[in-house]
Amino acid sequence: MKIYENIYMYFCLGRMRPNILVLGFKKDWQSADMNDVDIYINLLHDAFDFQYGVVVIRLREGLDISHLQGQEELLSSQEKSPVTKDIIVNVDYSKKIDTVTSKPVSEKGPIHKEEEEDIKTPTQPLLKKDPKGPSVPLNLADQKLLDASSQFQKKQGKNYIDVWWLFDDGGLTLLIPYLLTTKKKWKDCKIRVFIGGKINRIDHDRRAMATLLSKFRIDFSDIMVLGDINTKPKKENIAAFEEMIEPFRLHEDDKEQDVADKMKEDEPWRITDNEIELYKTKSHRQIRLNELLKEHSSTANLIVMSLPVARKSAVSSALYMAWIEALSKDLPPILLVRGNHQSVLTFYS
Repeated sequence: MKIYENIYMYFCLGRMRPNILVLGFKKDWQSADMNDVDIYINLLHDAFDFQYGVVVIRLREGLDISHLQGQEELLSSQEKSPVTKDIIVNVDYSKKIDTVTSKPVSEKGPIHKEEEEDIKTPTQPLLKKDPKGPSVPLNLADQKLLDASSQFQKKQGKNYIDVWWLFDDGGLTLLIPYLLTTKKKWKDCKIRVFIGGKINRIDHDRRAMATLLSKFRIDFSDIMVLGDINTKPKKENIAAFEEMIEPFRLHEDDKEQDVADKMKEDEPWRITDNEIELYKTKSHRQIRLNELLKEHSSTANLIVMSLPVARKSAVSSALYMAWIEALSKDLPPILLVRGNHQSVLTFYS
């Protein structure tokens, strides 16, 4: 919780204060202490109260590499190019004037065994440092986690950044992808924009969105209007969602009133039967959006999408986390973004 305390300190820096809160998705929320989950959700609500924009980052493999000893050294070793040629420098001290000659290691000449091994492309897995013993190879899960943590430091190539603009929050959801494409590592990526619409107005909505983007001077490769965004999700996905939230439900209808009230007071994060019914449509919407994301954006380098917002004190922490989980699971890297409704884009007429 120390990191959250440090973040709060920045809320009072006057005019130099930041206005966007960036957090990693709490991947372990289903097994974590629910008091910590409450703190995590309240941090999002506090950011909205302070008129901050919010960005939640989720990677399929996760973000936490703190358990890997010497992870900085591991990351730096990955960034080294295996094709870089070392230069062997020979200094001849037999002459009065020191002569320094150099030649690539690929030329004939004495090469020590250690130098020869450095030339070869590394085929062994990276090693994890153990302070109490020798280095040990990373297991497959840790290797994938380490690779994922450094994926944005590499050139992204000719691929797509998919923007799912579902709410007008001031334009932050559009601004972030645009800024990324101005950077060297992302300059070859193209922006695809997905918006909701009605089946009988798809062409009209596409033209209207294209006009809007051109006025913002944002280049895009395609605009897709999703007319089936409000379709009911598949039964098996609804069943999986219900199974996920089952351990967090209060089931007050099956308990005595005083017992249910006491339980809700002690564990405010629990999902009530009334919540389940009241927010059924919104729950189904997150499930349906995940289906569409897998259908249209499963190969994108990055997805930037509007973050669903829950009313403070009306939606329990467990249900809100379940929404984000259902929306963003099993996808490429995704940024869930919600601006503070202050315009961040310049409109050119």
